Amino acid sequence: MNVLAVVIACGKEEELDSGAEVGFLTLGDMPVLAHSMKTLQGTPSVDGVILAVSKARVDAALHLIRRYGFSKIKGVVVGGTSRASTLKTVFNKIPNSPSVILLHEASRPFTTKAVFDNAVKSAKRYGCAIAAHRLLDAVKTAPKGLKAAATLERGTAWRAETPQVFKIDLLEKIIKNKTLKIIDDESEFIRKPAEVHMVESGPLNLKIRNSGDLAIASAYINAKLV
Repeated sequence: MNVLAVVIACGKEEELDSGAEVGFLTLGDMPVLAHSMKTLQGTPSVDGVILAVSKARVDAALHLIRRYGFSKIKGVVVGGTSRASTLKTVFNKIPNSPSVILLHEASRPFTTKAVFDNAVKSAKRYGCAIAAHRLLDAVKTAPKGLKAAATLERGTAWRAETPQVFKIDLLEKIIKNKTLKIIDDESEFIRKPAEVHMVESGPLNLKIRNSGDLAIASAYINAKLV
């Protein structure tokens, strides 16, 4: 297997404020998770998929896989409460030593095949590729409260998203480095800039974090924007 996708559907980052797990909420006519799984199923560059879910959702995940015929699934893994613990668990159970690992949040249902394919292609060339969206508005930094410390040049800031794709050796260094705490953007731990390449994801690659985001995602579907 050359490219293995890991879809993360568990942990605090994948819950609404109410504690509901985003991936198993209904969006349109299927669970949120099923949208990105369906896209990965039809993405030529992805050879297999591992799904990470909470212990309570294993049966629901297996039912979802059977119902929608996701034949690329290579396993369902019980993840942890954080992305760091989930990645470490998954990494220890990866089959057949793939050369490239694609990480994706289940809470981003509208990532396209083109974004997945382009991210894989870029990671194979540069070592790491992340889906990101260029911010055209002026962006200010305020590390201490509400007082603006600096203004970034318009059009130079990007919003880091998923998928994030790594050559296996780079991801292994990140996961096995005990002094690092994995956050939302693992690419921050790669110190050689030439090894990180951004892939434009477009404005519709939203992450569902709250009920408002879920309503927006539903509106996208109803308006046939995705």
